[in-house]
Amino acid sequence: MRRFPADTMPISELLSSRSDRLRATPLLSASLVVQLALALSGGAAVAAPVRTNLASVQSWGYQLQQVEPDLVAASPYDLMVIDYARDGSDELAFSHADVAAMQRKPDGEPRIVLAYLSIGEAEDYRSYWQRGWTDSPPVWLGDENPDWPGNYAVRYWEQQWQSLIMGSPGAYLDRIIAAGFDGVYLDRIDAFDLPVAAVSRDMRMERMAEFVMAITAYAREKRPGFIIVGQNAEELLGNAGYAESIDAVGKEDLFFGLDGDGIPNSKAELRASLTPLQRFQASGKPVFVVEYLESTESKALAHANAVALGAPLFIGDRELDDVRSR
Repeated sequence: MRRFPADTMPISELLSSRSDRLRATPLLSASLVVQLALALSGGAAVAAPVRTNLASVQSWGYQLQQVEPDLVAASPYDLMVIDYARDGSDELAFSHADVAAMQRKPDGEPRIVLAYLSIGEAEDYRSYWQRGWTDSPPVWLGDENPDWPGNYAVRYWEQQWQSLIMGSPGAYLDRIIAAGFDGVYLDRIDAFDLPVAAVSRDMRMERMAEFVMAITAYAREKRPGFIIVGQNAEELLGNAGYAESIDAVGKEDLFFGLDGDGIPNSKAELRASLTPLQRFQASGKPVFVVEYLESTESKALAHANAVALGAPLFIGDRELDDVRSR
């Protein structure tokens, strides 16, 4: 979810024996269940990555507010996700020089810098937004997100919306490419979960997969090797075309948070996410995890689980306003 707006319980259960059909087994500690699940799924033997520089990422940062290029440049991360602009607007967009500076680590090694791009919601602080839409919205624009004011549902399969995202020099993706970013970090892919009259969920999922595939094809035609990372929506990884079109998955709230910040996710919730994510990893592509945690115990457990999963972890607050991982 776009960030511009305006406990220590362990994960105690997970099915430890898994195949395509999952069966119940005894309780294990959170880190052990992830390790066992990895071993049983074949996750320990990962195929050669599509992009070795992306698959070799050991650490990452995720900051969408109060981004300072100098602080990003001074950070230790192999990969950084930031917004295209300081405040989401074109007026304060990061320059090509800003991006180039952030693409170099303090030791001189290259850093991958991805731009955040929401494709399943419209944001009223973007250059494409028109003031009249509040009173007279276009047919593709839906209701405001009650959790994130200024963010609006969209019929993302409509050509008018997709044209705002890509296809002209002023389009959002085109501006990101021109600024020199290494790729994009796509958010609100899971917008297919929002009900739409006369459009089934299966059809909404298919249309989102098609949209992401179109973004990938377009971006790589303009910039070969352009990186595409999809956030959440791991259910969509069952679509072979979608899974092939992205280079990595960013997963929020994998271990904690689905029922409230700091609350461990249930074994069923964890299993539902791990199954497609591990299959994706086994194809040679990485998974990056972001958790929003405060307590020492929950952070330690999240780190242990992320290590067992083989997934770089970033811990922040939900505003994502600090370059430092907790």
